Amino acid sequence: MQRRRWLRHLLACSLLVAVVTPLLNTPASAEPPLFWGAHPELRSGQTREQAYVRLQTLAGRKLDSVRQFYLWNESWPTSYENRLKTDGVTLVMSIKSRLLNGTAVPWSQVAAAQPGTARYNEMVSWARRIRDYGVPVWFTFNHEPESKGNNDLGTATDFIAAWKRWVSILQQEGATNTRLMWIMTDQSFWLPATDSRAAARWYPGDSWVDGIAVDAYNWYNCRPGISNAWRPLRDIIDPARRFWLSHTGEQFWVTEYASAEDPAVPGRKAQWYRDAQALFKTPEFAVTDGVMQFEPPHPNSNCIWRPESSASALAAWQAWGQDSYYGGGTPPPPPPGDPTAALVVGDAASLGTDAGIADRLRARGYTVTVQDDNAVTAASVADSTLVLISQTTSSGALGTKLRTLTRPVLIWKPSLYNDMGMSPTEASSTSQTTIAITRPDHPLAAGRSGTVAIVTASTQLPVSDTAATATVVATVASRPSLFVYPAGTAMSGLTAPACRLAFPMQSGGIPRLTPDGLALFDTAVDYAADGCS
Repeated sequence: MQRRRWLRHLLACSLLVAVVTPLLNTPASAEPPLFWGAHPELRSGQTREQAYVRLQTLAGRKLDSVRQFYLWNESWPTSYENRLKTDGVTLVMSIKSRLLNGTAVPWSQVAAAQPGTARYNEMVSWARRIRDYGVPVWFTFNHEPESKGNNDLGTATDFIAAWKRWVSILQQEGATNTRLMWIMTDQSFWLPATDSRAAARWYPGDSWVDGIAVDAYNWYNCRPGISNAWRPLRDIIDPARRFWLSHTGEQFWVTEYASAEDPAVPGRKAQWYRDAQALFKTPEFAVTDGVMQFEPPHPNSNCIWRPESSASALAAWQAWGQDSYYGGGTPPPPPPGDPTAALVVGDAASLGTDAGIADRLRARGYTVTVQDDNAVTAASVADSTLVLISQTTSSGALGTKLRTLTRPVLIWKPSLYNDMGMSPTEASSTSQTTIAITRPDHPLAAGRSGTVAIVTASTQLPVSDTAATATVVATVASRPSLFVYPAGTAMSGLTAPACRLAFPMQSGGIPRLTPDGLALFDTAVDYAADGCS
């Protein structure tokens, strides 16, 4: 038994603590000495996967775990999560009780969700997708529930009831690969019991939790309204550790840690990292199971958390990662190969305008396979990063063959929308040169807004009715034309097995697209390839 677990075992026995794990207890032999992970920062338009690869390269080692945040109706899993699974990286996932558009999902509504309601069905969909992910994951419902940003979601009592509702549904759906991580701010563990934000008020109970975690920050002089004191990680997390001493049947994690620099004392952040590296080897803190660097900057502050905020800090963080106590010495997995795009066309022997689509995809780094609509099967495109269905395909030839495909699909063949479950009736088209962006805030808008000329000459652009759950980003003649169903979304007659994206393009293909049209097409391709995330 590894040292940290041996220490925990002695402590647990001395306190005669009964252990109840609600979903999964993975053997210690299957885990690294201590999970050394991170939440990567998205930089310069990077995808989540690119940010993850960049941070592993910077660390010079494989990350044991990755923290990722999701909204209630977000697509999952995407190619990113599948990459983590392939690389053997444990996902620590946090689902916020809020929709993609910012709308709150009150905890009381979650707790009261009954079979047949939308909220219940959405939780069941998450539970099944997590179950089918097939490897252990840490699941958190609404991390840091006591923080100010969650005030509109409910009370501590509401939160605990909602947490238990999630657990019951995960158990009901057989998601035995799920462990439950309860995550609070470091401040919540310092506060007196009389404070409504005190951690103990928000704890669901040992029978409903597998891990207790703290998000810990040395804010030194970088955020208004926060103490300017320089604080070692030991001081920040010790109140959380002392809370854990009454719940030693659970794991103990630091799911976010970060420090600001001290401009007046070069090397002070580097020393903060070195002290943290030594901290978890001490008898008091050797009970810790995982530590995770938080990399993105804090909004509305000048807090820069990334390890390379200085050369000395980076060197110290890298040395920490190479320490054998933390599983150091494991090189990062090799970068992924080119993403693959299966282009389904009407005649694979004579591409015509589809040749421009294939060339565009290759120029953007995709490995392209061309599939004839008569010969294509779900199995023949099952390993593709994404599938594109051209206007040149035949409804009679393709029909419903790809309807339940568990890969992202980008399509501009309106007569197939109904077959694919994207429209309640067969879609049509109308002759136009422009689209109207209705969701300029959405990634698929590619930064455009208002009326956008998408083609150089009037052509038949797809229009369609959609289910109410579709996210409509642009319309043509006031009807949906650029829209998406993320994975798990109710469509017409089925639940989206992976994301489904309709694009306003028909005859003529690439040569007829304007520069704005090309930007929208490229964005749609990359968005679909990333699982519509």
